[in-house]
Amino acid sequence: MTNKNLLLRIDKKTAALLEDLRRLFSEEASEVYLVGGFLRNLILKKPTADIDLCITGSGQAASAKISGYFKAPQVVLDAGNDVFRVILPAFQLDISGTADITANLTRRDFKLNAMAAPLSAVHQGSLPVQAIIDPMQGLPDIENRVIRVTSADVFSADPIRLLRAIRLSAELGFALDGQTQSLITTHAALISTVAGERIREELLKLLETSQPGIWEKCLELGLLLNIFPELTPCCRHPQPYEHTWDVLEHSIKTIYALDAILGRSVWPYQNPEIITAIYRESGFKKYFAGKISGTSSIRTLTKLAALLHDIAKPQTRSTDPDGRIRFTGHPLEGSRLSSQILTRLRFSKKEILMVEKMVCYHLRPVQMNPDGQLPSAKAIYRYFRDLGEAAESTLYLSLADHLATDGPNLMVANWQEHVNIVAHILSEQKKQLTRLVPKRLVTGTDLIERFNLRPGPRIKTLLGEITEAQAAGEIKNRQEAFKFISQRLEGQA
Repeated sequence: MTNKNLLLRIDKKTAALLEDLRRLFSEEASEVYLVGGFLRNLILKKPTADIDLCITGSGQAASAKISGYFKAPQVVLDAGNDVFRVILPAFQLDISGTADITANLTRRDFKLNAMAAPLSAVHQGSLPVQAIIDPMQGLPDIENRVIRVTSADVFSADPIRLLRAIRLSAELGFALDGQTQSLITTHAALISTVAGERIREELLKLLETSQPGIWEKCLELGLLLNIFPELTPCCRHPQPYEHTWDVLEHSIKTIYALDAILGRSVWPYQNPEIITAIYRESGFKKYFAGKISGTSSIRTLTKLAALLHDIAKPQTRSTDPDGRIRFTGHPLEGSRLSSQILTRLRFSKKEILMVEKMVCYHLRPVQMNPDGQLPSAKAIYRYFRDLGEAAESTLYLSLADHLATDGPNLMVANWQEHVNIVAHILSEQKKQLTRLVPKRLVTGTDLIERFNLRPGPRIKTLLGEITEAQAAGEIKNRQEAFKFISQRLEGQA
């Protein structure tokens, strides 16, 4: 950005919104500025729906004016610091008030975020670089792809910035300068004082990224174990010979393996063909992009489950008389611990339940094929019945777990068997869904009248068995359903 004559181009949709805002405030005595992340991303040519505005006046009044003009909801982010949010269909506007824009910028977190430009400088979808106010020299940092704090007390002033530094490094692919890393290490323990919901928001954004080595950096700088102290026993905890890494390293590698399986990165330890051979049906991308509770995606929650899936291994460790190490019950205990952690971080009940199920059942896909046989139709039906929305993600988590267990020592035959199991489960479930498309073959009333049964839990059990048999292709019509129940009742007599 040494050339101050450059024009930054703004996409048409964003430019139209900015023009509306410019007109809205054109008669105000106060100046409205574009600030922070929006400017940074504009310079980097990164699309963003988040627009930060700062007004030399009341942020609350400006927010109310914008909210009223667009008939959009307004949210209080930090009333004490005069920060508000207006949520539009395609954009999110964060509005703050200040007495002096330069002083405001010097109090911000990182130099590449400490920039502003008058909204009035935007003209026909362009913003001249020379209009940018840059008291902390953020433009050179963007050119040099580095993240630096604006002052030594940045993290003590607001400890959530500790995690934000890691997240920005992952999102932008920028390095953290030496002083910033040193300050993060010094203040890392402060992250535990931040409200759970604020950590949750930054954590979800970090999970959206796929930057190699970022979770090791989070561990190295002291943040990971201060956010998840329950992972501390996993650090350097040894595993049986078939594992390449200790428990915590394995958990981190599982995140990277999952990213590779989801097509968002490369798994560096094996030929890429082992990833491309994985079965993915047409709705694969749409499923993982699906939102849970309106904010987090299935993809981010699966990556979170990858981090936590073996969290209970240290406390469930035992050694057989022959010296074999076991972690009996670690999935169930891990799901309990995961629930406690995510409750603390203010995840929603639906998000918590999904991660719980993935952690609890992450071994089930490979436990459904006794003696090397492919899982039965009934076993597959029960799997999807028990896991619901988490069923498909757990299959791919199990594959990531496998890759992160063997690492560079992958036994291709065992891997191919696992890939075949997942493909069979998904293919069979698709068939089962088509078998279950017709309406219910029989009702509870049908069973009561036909077999002279009493109403109660037994009826629900029998109906469940009919649905299971129907999904497995064992019964196809009403008559076969009655015959099936007759045989079941005779066997119970």
